[in-house]
Amino acid sequence: MRTLPPRSRRGRRSAVPAPTVPTVAVLTSAALAVVVLALPALARAQGELRYEHELTDGVPLPAAGLAGEHDALATSTNPAGLRFLGDAEAALAISRDTLPDPVDPDQAAAAGTGLGLFAALPLGGELLPRLTLGLGLELLDPPDATLTPAPGSPTRLTLAGAAAVGEHVGLGLSWHHFYDEPGSPTRALDTVDLGLAARLGARWAAGAVVRDLTAPNARGTATERRYEAELAVRPLATDRLELGLGGRVGERSADVDGWLRVGARLFRGVYLRSVVESRALTAVDLTTPGAAPEEQRELRLTLGMELSFGGVQGGMYGVGARNAGARARFAGAAMTVRVSREQVPSVLGDRRRIERIDLVEKLDQRRLAQALLALRRLGRDPAVAAVFVQLDGAAAGWAAAHELRQALVDVRQAGKRVFAYLVAGDTRDYFIATAADRIYLDPAGGLSLTGFAANTLYYKGVFDKLGVVAEFEKIEEYKSAPEAYTRTDPSEPALRMRNELYDGIYHHLLARIGEARGLDVAAVAALVDAGPYTAQDLTEGPAAALVDVVATPEEISDDVVQAMGVSVPVATRARERPETWSRPAVAVVSIEGDIVAGRSSTIPVLNRTSAGGETIAKAIAQARADDRVAAIVLRIDSPGGSALASELMAREVFKTRGVKPIICSLGDVAASGGYYAAAGCDRILALPTTITGSIGIYTGKFDVSGLLSRLGLSWHSYKRGANADMDSMFRAYSAEERAMVKRRIRYFYGRFLDAVASGRGMSTDAVNEIGRGRVWTGAQAVDIGLVDELGGFLDAVALAKRRAGLGDDDVVELMWLPEADPGLVQRVLAALGRPSANGPEAAALAWPPALRTLVAALPVSLWVEPNAVQARLPFTIVWE
Repeated sequence: MRTLPPRSRRGRRSAVPAPTVPTVAVLTSAALAVVVLALPALARAQGELRYEHELTDGVPLPAAGLAGEHDALATSTNPAGLRFLGDAEAALAISRDTLPDPVDPDQAAAAGTGLGLFAALPLGGELLPRLTLGLGLELLDPPDATLTPAPGSPTRLTLAGAAAVGEHVGLGLSWHHFYDEPGSPTRALDTVDLGLAARLGARWAAGAVVRDLTAPNARGTATERRYEAELAVRPLATDRLELGLGGRVGERSADVDGWLRVGARLFRGVYLRSVVESRALTAVDLTTPGAAPEEQRELRLTLGMELSFGGVQGGMYGVGARNAGARARFAGAAMTVRVSREQVPSVLGDRRRIERIDLVEKLDQRRLAQALLALRRLGRDPAVAAVFVQLDGAAAGWAAAHELRQALVDVRQAGKRVFAYLVAGDTRDYFIATAADRIYLDPAGGLSLTGFAANTLYYKGVFDKLGVVAEFEKIEEYKSAPEAYTRTDPSEPALRMRNELYDGIYHHLLARIGEARGLDVAAVAALVDAGPYTAQDLTEGPAAALVDVVATPEEISDDVVQAMGVSVPVATRARERPETWSRPAVAVVSIEGDIVAGRSSTIPVLNRTSAGGETIAKAIAQARADDRVAAIVLRIDSPGGSALASELMAREVFKTRGVKPIICSLGDVAASGGYYAAAGCDRILALPTTITGSIGIYTGKFDVSGLLSRLGLSWHSYKRGANADMDSMFRAYSAEERAMVKRRIRYFYGRFLDAVASGRGMSTDAVNEIGRGRVWTGAQAVDIGLVDELGGFLDAVALAKRRAGLGDDDVVELMWLPEADPGLVQRVLAALGRPSANGPEAAALAWPPALRTLVAALPVSLWVEPNAVQARLPFTIVWE
């Protein structure tokens, strides 16, 4: 929290404190006080004096700067600073002059008095342009002056707004309107301030304000436009120490004011504020008629202490002053109180709590990462005694389920209790829940613990009846994706590969459940075979070992208290103000969905996303060129798609090697074209159940001539060039054309092998041996060299930090690329806090479940580029 130096004639403020460090900040400020207050008197006899003040000034705000950290007081000090507020907040400021100096009773202070109320509300964010609104209401009681008519007790209303200009700059505007007694110079006065604020990395910040931009006329007395600027620095890159050097100059006067301020965090929640300022004042001798005003200079010292109690912070400040013809004196005091939803660490510490997390909907890659990061923060938060998690369909695949489960295991290993609650859980929900100390089930629900099943649709029988012929070529025997169109059942290699894949995933599932519940694998398998279960089934017999308590939410609360041994409130930690302005960034480039040529896109009606090769390649290049990015994590959850688009992505990955660390994290599926993009990374991490590999490609077309003939359609082709209609859907390949297709895919397969061999340090023969379209689990991929180690997204981020020379405890910013570009409707609804009524999720839910499932199995990449070489997995429907 900050305050602003006292205001003076022409609004001039200045301060001159010296740099310091938190451990000596108090001693330094005390020394400054001695220097200022012990300055020799400037002996000059004078009569009764009063000092003019600027009519348009508001409530004095000691120690608040134009640059650096900002709060709701920026509404008055620098409206551009509102751009950096993290959440809504309000502030109260009270400033009072002291009584006249007892030795020189005619000496008056120049700061003025008053009470100010300020509020700020940030709007927008990720989906909408960021805009922050500010509101101020100040009740002013300025000191006497020689103006005629004399000012009354004006009220100043302020409306302010600030907009983000790029990532590091804010531009703000404030409009002030004065209410005053009839005949007062400020009655119905309007004036405008223009502000600029910038944060340049973690250490430097700047701010500038033009006050009274319109220079309004106040009852015949023109106000003076003033220019103020400040440069702030944090030598330690955190709020432990902040220094600000600023100055002010009037448009008409030649006087220059200056100030130097120091802010230091002494302890958790305890801040010292100190400001030394030098400013010009206009002294008017009221006892000598016709005496000309005299310019004098005053030196002031402000010392203050601020305490934080989380969402509430308070500050007290005292002001000492010395000017011509007077002794050093105590010139005034001020108090501020700030209330914000963005909390500052409290001097009282954090209250112990149980944190609740709801994982009740399928998470895309970004939301999954947010959930994982939230669980890691809870594990490291000493105030968190336990985590209560409700589960209902959060994981889209088994790798995501493993990551969420492992994150909960890590919370337990950090010494926290974990409680899981299910209403009607499926196999994945239960798998995640087994990470908890205790599993609760609602008596109205049940547990659909039945394992999982997968189905591949084969269309050849339908095609035969319709007269459609699927003409596809593949490399090699395990590349089973086109079998859906060319066969009525799986080939022997495809059948064997799929069974081995699902056996690996299923064994991992049974083993983890058995370890958590104290059962052997055979017992777990028997329980799965006996599912599903009602809540009643789980209260007796062998199935009772699957859950700990079947109870209503009210009864669960009692059981949690009993398990904890003490009553601990369930609460969510409020957002905290970062202690640093900027952190090193780790760019997360997300490849999610089918890989296609061109740009990434979303098909709202089908709720399908695609990763465009052009979009992803630009994102990797952007991260590589950004100086703020210390390392890159390539997060892949894709079954593949266009071979050409996959190679474009891989090309940018190889360009990044040796320039910046680039680590790959494989999600639920990272196979075929998805693995192609990953091959060039420095290290590749996968989960045990990640579906990976499938180094192989295929291409082909559908000959619909038979279907068209049955419908009575005929056609005639015109071509110039022997192979111009080679990819035509109105005829089959010739023998020569089929040979050309085989040579073509053999060439692209060779490029695929070369990319993997180069990235993994293997020979092309070795890659071909484990390639040929074969799919592996993440655990198997480690054994054969396609993956370096088992680990999830957080492990990849930690490895990227270490490769970039950062410590494990260094906090980094995750920069997600490519940036999402939602439509206008989604932007507006997101700003209002509502889900899109016609967004992709809603549209997909409107489809019949069976049709939705069939559509989910079709490859977007094949729709976009029907004749392109494809590096993609088979199209399989997986059931719980």
